[in-house]
Amino acid sequence: MIFVMTSPNIAVGKTNAALALAERIDGEIISADSVQVYAGLDVGSDKISPSERRGIPHHLLDILSPHEEFSAGDFYTLARAATADILQRGKVPIVAGGTGFYLRWFVHGKPQTPVSTAQTAKEVEALLDQAWKDESDRLCRPLSAEERWEVGIAKVATLGDTTSAERLREVPGNYYRLNRVLEILLATGRPLAELDLDVGAPLDYDFRCFFLNRPRVELYRRIDARCEEMVVGGLLQEAAWLLDQGLGPDDKCAARAIGYRQAMDFLQLCRADAAHVTSDNLVQMVRDIQRASRNLCHRQLSWFRDEPLFQWVDAARQPSDIVDDIIASLADDTHKGSSGEDGRLSKQEERELKSYITKLHLFEREDIVQESLSTVRKLIGVC
Repeated sequence: MIFVMTSPNIAVGKTNAALALAERIDGEIISADSVQVYAGLDVGSDKISPSERRGIPHHLLDILSPHEEFSAGDFYTLARAATADILQRGKVPIVAGGTGFYLRWFVHGKPQTPVSTAQTAKEVEALLDQAWKDESDRLCRPLSAEERWEVGIAKVATLGDTTSAERLREVPGNYYRLNRVLEILLATGRPLAELDLDVGAPLDYDFRCFFLNRPRVELYRRIDARCEEMVVGGLLQEAAWLLDQGLGPDDKCAARAIGYRQAMDFLQLCRADAAHVTSDNLVQMVRDIQRASRNLCHRQLSWFRDEPLFQWVDAARQPSDIVDDIIASLADDTHKGSSGEDGRLSKQEERELKSYITKLHLFEREDIVQESLSTVRKLIGVC
């Protein structure tokens, strides 16, 4: 039996629930987070510290340098190997994380896609170069970095894969993923969804999949608060470290992650001109991270509504109560997943979200703002 626990973004409570479950069933935790694999990225990835792990082994944390890329295929290979090892030692694997592709592939298997070759890479390069040239000629000026990315996404949609185009909007500047999508489209002529997994095929393990959720407005408030805590707790220092490693906000998976990207953009601006070290710019960076995190949460909720294997669980309770419900569900021989209506907003929730306004707490305090500005000045070498 393998447990898979996920939730929309940060601040739901899956870490404590996973720990409580591991203690009850003699489990070990496999992280399914696309950023926690990187050593040195602790605060911005909300990585559990060694002292908080209660002696429970954790896998796929701190295994890569931020200079390395990490894909769903890489996760599948490493997570399946960790699963086999845990089971061989008589323990129970608990996969915890929120990256949808990772979890889908982990459960259903890795889909067969065309192998990347030097020739296909050249074809994609030529395709993008021509698309950028055509758009530049149309506008009678060079394209900005943002415009080049949008043209690339538009090319994916033009080739018939609007779903992949929308997903690429979640990772602006990730040309590694864009090029791979284009390679597959050119090789197969089919959208990636049509190459997807046979979710009706028998599974090779007894997977018990749970999606931890909270009321949407409460969840957004918790996300907003967690983002502020990250900025105060060391995100700026980690972003500066990435810049000092020679990485830019668009360079690698690690630097493109929400929080790091915005903080690196802000620090680069400040390093170029110390006049940008202002309260307004600092607070705007915080709000940008909050907004990007909420948008990611929304996309994750939409993703997992379409994953029928996941049973939705009310996370607005004590971890022990959540674990009680999960363990009680094991009495069923067959795992019961989503009803199809889970996660749908009520009319009242829709109204509340339409009027949702971010409320700063930490960064409403002048002492917090000034302390953070002092940190920025130190990080850019201005006393």
